[in-house]
Amino acid sequence: MKSSQRLVIIVEGLLYLALAFLIQLIFPAVISEWGIALRIGYTLLIYYAFRRGNFAGSFAGLLLGAVSCIGLDNPADHIGQIIGMIIASGCLGIAGLFARNLQRTLHNRRMGSAYLNLVTGTILAWLAYFLVRFLTYEYLVSDLSLTTQVNFQQNALSALVNIVLSLIILIVIMNVSAKNFIPKNTPYISRRERSRLLNDD
Repeated sequence: MKSSQRLVIIVEGLLYLALAFLIQLIFPAVISEWGIALRIGYTLLIYYAFRRGNFAGSFAGLLLGAVSCIGLDNPADHIGQIIGMIIASGCLGIAGLFARNLQRTLHNRRMGSAYLNLVTGTILAWLAYFLVRFLTYEYLVSDLSLTTQVNFQQNALSALVNIVLSLIILIVIMNVSAKNFIPKNTPYISRRERSRLLNDD
């Protein structure tokens, strides 16, 4: 990969990271008495992972997790929570494992397979995120008021809500402009195939 392409990927990742962070500031972190964690902004990282792959997506997630910890009071007293938040956010990059298949199926206009990759990657990414979050609050955070049952219920409901919201957003993006999922210099499509894609524009 050329240094210029690597720079584009980094800048793009930082842009999505900043937008995700700003969106999280706008929306409440937790909604309802059920303690549902709302992470709408994190959908941008899943989208970024679908564009750039799991490594770039995971790295951006780790950075967002670290940035999200800035507002914690007395960080030294929340080391376990900080570690858990960073790891959980990094797990969103799992969606990038489906980047190659998603982009190739979109390029070849096999929309059924493209939707399957999108849905599977999104679900697995969020399940991994909230599994780590559950384990973090179960073993690394000292909160006697949070029982295992309540912890599980909150994270299960949160996973469901965020999966549904992310899928709605990502499917709308795919329906409006599927080509946005395919970067100009993607490594998942050969130069010959890319030239055909440009000719189709």
